[in-house]
Order: sequence, then structure tokens, then C-alpha cells
Amino acid sequence: MSRLLIFTTGGTIASRYSEALQGFTTALTGPDLIAAVPGLDSVAEVEVIELANVSSTFLRPAQVLGWAHQVAKALEDPAVAGAVVTHGTDTLEESAALFGFVIDAAKPVVFTGAMRTSSELVVDGPRNLLCSARVALHPDAAGLGVLVVMNETIHAAQDVTKSDAESLAAFTSPNYGPLGFISRSWGHDEIIINRRPRHREHVPAARLEERVGYIKTVMGADGQLIDAAVAADARGLVIEAFGGGEITPFMAPAVEAARHAGVEIVVVTRAPAGRPLDLYADLGEGKWLRDQGVHFGGYLNGPKTRIKLMLVLGLGQPGAVRAYF
Repeated sequence: MSRLLIFTTGGTIASRYSEALQGFTTALTGPDLIAAVPGLDSVAEVEVIELANVSSTFLRPAQVLGWAHQVAKALEDPAVAGAVVTHGTDTLEESAALFGFVIDAAKPVVFTGAMRTSSELVVDGPRNLLCSARVALHPDAAGLGVLVVMNETIHAAQDVTKSDAESLAAFTSPNYGPLGFISRSWGHDEIIINRRPRHREHVPAARLEERVGYIKTVMGADGQLIDAAVAADARGLVIEAFGGGEITPFMAPAVEAARHAGVEIVVVTRAPAGRPLDLYADLGEGKWLRDQGVHFGGYLNGPKTRIKLMLVLGLGQPGAVRAYF
């Protein structure tokens, strides 16, 4: 039987209702999660490694980078077929993307979580965990990079985002669509892979630079937040621009000052899908930004672009930002 590593970190999938706190809180241990999944022991020989047991809102990028290196090391064992990581859904896409940039292995690593706790009438965690285990052990998943499996749907880590705060079908891949799905066919799960990821980008970072700010562009916004980030010794900024890749002209002087101070800036679109472009040349627009040495994030969304910029800056190599963006 194949050997599967399950790394647990907490989140809704490990939560239940607390009478004392009058709300949901992380409570289930890694072994508790596994015990709640009927049939998992028939899928693989499972080893549980509990990395944490907290809400994903408590996590920091440097901590997650350490986990990524730990998982990558564990996958070097020839007896290990793949890994599953359970995670809170609030920052799941960021952790999965970080793993995807750092881990350069053919063996599958699958992130999963839950939108409902173990105390609720409809519980999705055990099903998500079982589907993730099946995907992690499936031969067609080899070489696909880090994946996210939620609601019987398979996503590439760099494509997926949490697009609904409540629905069981919260995770979608707006630009490219999912890679595949799990079909319950005649009493068994069939793993169906429809496409491969568009590309796998590897950033071989041993450390990351956490001093990267994140600013959203809205109508009439000025450069106050950019100035504040520079004053706080930011090494990088991700600016979520308007749909086509433009900021307001009132932000432009602060962008110029930040660039003169050596701050690396990457622009993404605030639209749910698409990418920023350099079609327009007025003050603060895409062509103007490009002329200031601002980089563009492509189809990667804002939170993941921040993770990528942290890793690229962590390389400490001259010209690395230009090479990766």
C-alpha cells in the first residue's frame, strides 16, 4: 500500500463549536481528523504530521516557507507517494502558492480544508480530505505541481482563489478553470484530469523578504499609504490597480518616490480575472508605470503576487525581480 503523508495545520476543518467561547475554534488534532474519514485507511498507509493547530489568519509567510521546506524534504523518501496539507481556507491559496513556487518535485502535494466545521449539519471536511488523498496518490497527478482539492474539484495552486465567503464551492480558478474533478462513479471515486497547469514556476528561495506591502487602488486614492510603506522600510510593494493596470494620478508621485528609494513595485489587477496591461500612457496608467520600472504580475492574483515577490526578494540576487516578473 502507498505511503501518504498528511500535514495538518488547523483551520475550519479542525474546528468545532465551543460553548465557553460561544463560537467555533480549532480543536481537532491531526489524528482526530484522520479518524473522522471513513475509508481513508483503505486508500493508503497514512502518517500524520501536525505542523500547527490554529486559524490560518495566525500564519506568517516565513513560517509557511519553513513548512514547505519540511514537506519537500519528506517527499525525498522513496517510500512516500505524496502529501496532503490541511489548512484554513482564509489563507489557503497563499500557502499553496508558496509551496508551489518552492517545491520542485513530481510527487503530488494537495492542499485541502473545509467551509463547514465538524459541529455543523453539513460537514465537508472528511470528504475533502478523502478526495485529496485519492488525488495525491493518483498517477495522473504526478508532475502537476501543488494542487488544491475542494468540493470534489481539482485546482492548480497558482490559479485557484477563494471567491465566495460562504459557499461549499468557494474555490474557483477564474482565468483558466479547474484541472479536473472527482466523480463518484458506481460507488467509487474516479479522478478525472482534463488539463495540465499552464506552467510551473520555481523560485528556489531559502528565505523570503516579509517587508512587502499591499495596497489597493480605489477612486480618488492618493499616495499616503505608499509613502507610509516606504517610511516603514518596505522592500517591495504590490499595488492592486484598476482593472486595466492603472492607478490614480494622485498616487503617481508616491510611486516615483518609492522607485527612487529602491522599492520594487509589482502591479496586479483588482478585477477577479484578467491581467494588468501597459496600453495607456497618461499619468499613473500602465505605460507610465512601466516607464517608472514598475513590474506587472500577469495572471497571478494580488495575494499570490505578494508571496512571489517576497520569495524573489529573498533570493538576494541583483536583477531577480526583473527576471521573475
